[in-house]
Amino acid sequence: MTVLTAAALITGIGTAAPGTAAAPAPQYRLVLGAADTLEYRGINARGDIIGVGLDAARFGREEGFVLKAGTTTPLFLADPGTNNQDSRPRSINDQGMVVGNYQKNVVSPGGAQEITRPAIWPGPGGAGSDLGLNPTGSADAFGINDHQQIVGWQGGRNSITPWLRNGTTVTNLPPLGGSDDTEALGENSNGVVVGEAAVPGGTLPGGNQVALEWSNGKLSTLGQLNGGAWSEALAINTAGQAVGSASPAGHSLLDSHAVLFSGGKAVDLNVPRGVNQGTAHATAINTGGVIVGDDAVFPDVSGIGNGFVYRDGHATELNSLIAPTANVRLGGATGINDGGDIVGTAVLTAPDGTVSTVGYELLPISTT
Repeated sequence: MTVLTAAALITGIGTAAPGTAAAPAPQYRLVLGAADTLEYRGINARGDIIGVGLDAARFGREEGFVLKAGTTTPLFLADPGTNNQDSRPRSINDQGMVVGNYQKNVVSPGGAQEITRPAIWPGPGGAGSDLGLNPTGSADAFGINDHQQIVGWQGGRNSITPWLRNGTTVTNLPPLGGSDDTEALGENSNGVVVGEAAVPGGTLPGGNQVALEWSNGKLSTLGQLNGGAWSEALAINTAGQAVGSASPAGHSLLDSHAVLFSGGKAVDLNVPRGVNQGTAHATAINTGGVIVGDDAVFPDVSGIGNGFVYRDGHATELNSLIAPTANVRLGGATGINDGGDIVGTAVLTAPDGTVSTVGYELLPISTT
């Protein structure tokens, strides 16, 4: 299952403390997506990939798709209802069920507008259905596990709150006290949920924020980086290890570092960083504790940092782990499964300097 969330470090399962001695990272075989794939967003245990691409059947519009394991043709997700558009998959479980959002066209007193709605797709190529949360307003679905538990957020008149759907029962998860913006962003197979919340009274540019975890419905904070005041949890694995992003003291989200949450603190993964401040994120972690994400180095005009993999206490740029490929750069990594397959977005540079993107998959090369 593709997991995008975070939690406390469990020792002894493959994620060493940053800076300790480590075995070399494995080499990978690069598989680029078709031209109509713009980005890959996640991968499940059997190798099914979700992403966003250009759907020729819908006038070249950007829509979500599923790429079934071993195939090369993206199967686009049908938008729920009539005249709706812009499906965006966020998570796929090991049964191939997908959740995410789409833009729903609604008529209001001021005229027509679009609102974000949460959706579920039972499989590639099939019509999705609206999850029904906050039916007259905005909501989003961020994660689905193998028990079909789904998490996300919904927007009210003055607040954003998190929710968990189990079967047909929806539970409102407790928000951070005093916060008007608490979001659930992912979960693991045990139903532990992670996310973030805006901290009331924050003074940082963009606001103060703290990474959160809900276990059995009870809320706890995951901590900050070196006295900082901004953090978010983006993924959590079955063992309860959570990863995400956090900024050190005196810095805002504009200078966030990729982190692992452990013992009530955010631990810096020390991924490569650019000369100027920029954001880095740990976006996914598999059962073995191997982490992927994006660094804060932007070498071209794409605005996409390089992808990294973190294992045995060290972060390594993914571009150094593939055979040299002309005019191709591996941007941020967004998913990893337990087999070690990694997905993300590659940046392509044409001879005339034009920059475009496609999805990529990295397959570990056996050394035995």
